[in-house]
Amino acid sequence: MLKSFRGLAVIFTILVGLCTWPALLSAHLKLERSNPAANATLDAAPPQLQLWFSEEPLLVMTSVTLTGPKGAVKLDKARAGGERSLIVPIATPLEPGAYKIAWKTAGDDGHTLQGTVDFSVKARTAPASK
Repeated sequence: MLKSFRGLAVIFTILVGLCTWPALLSAHLKLERSNPAANATLDAAPPQLQLWFSEEPLLVMTSVTLTGPKGAVKLDKARAGGERSLIVPIATPLEPGAYKIAWKTAGDDGHTLQGTVDFSVKARTAPASK
C-alpha cells in the first residue's frame, strides 16, 4: 500500500506542476507596446520614449538606453508613466537614422527581463526652392 501511495503522490505532484506551469510562465512581465512602435519610421524625432508592460515595472530595477547613428543618446531618468508604463525623456535632439531602444526591468516577482525596440527617424528634406 505504501508503494501505491508514493506512486499516486508522484503522479499528483507532476499533474499539479503541469497545471501551474503555464500560469507561472505568463506571470512574468513582458513588453506589450512602445512609442515609438517597433520598426516604425518617424517623420520627426520623438521627445520621449514610452514602454508599456503586462504588469507594473519596478523602477529600481529598470534601465533604458538608446543608441543611434552616432552611438549612445543621452536620456533623462525613467519614470512611471501610468498604465503600467515607463516614460524616458530624450535629453538631446535625435538626428535622422536608425535607433535601438534597449530596456531591462522586472515586475513584482523580481524576475528581470530585457528586450529591444528598433525605430528610425526620416532624414529631413530641404524645402523646395522657388
